[in-house]
Amino acid sequence: MHRFIPALPAAVVLTGALAVPATAAAADPRPITSPYVQAAADVSASGALRRAKNIDWVRHVNTGRYCVNVSEQVNLAFSVVSVELPNSNRRSFSTTPNGVCGPDAVTVYTYDLRGNYADNPFTVVVF
Repeated sequence: MHRFIPALPAAVVLTGALAVPATAAAADPRPITSPYVQAAADVSASGALRRAKNIDWVRHVNTGRYCVNVSEQVNLAFSVVSVELPNSNRRSFSTTPNGVCGPDAVTVYTYDLRGNYADNPFTVVVF
């Protein structure tokens, strides 16, 4: 019994050391390097930001409703915003700016074919 006690703290330290970098890496989205867009985001159905260019954060407000905050260096007033639902026959709509998400954000709404709000992965591109 005394021989296993020193091994247990070493195993806990080793497991913790391995888990921390994996968690930190998952929190940062991969960069989008397209030179032809001002901002872009690849967002999961849960609202997690997977890939980004000039996007500060994404918030999943409610079922089928998302806020995508664009960096200050992009002027949304003089931009064209496009939202796509990849690999889906569902629909989406976006508006910018409004009271739900604020002046520097794109509001994205996603629907099923019956017109009900539904969580969907999507991409946003700001030209």
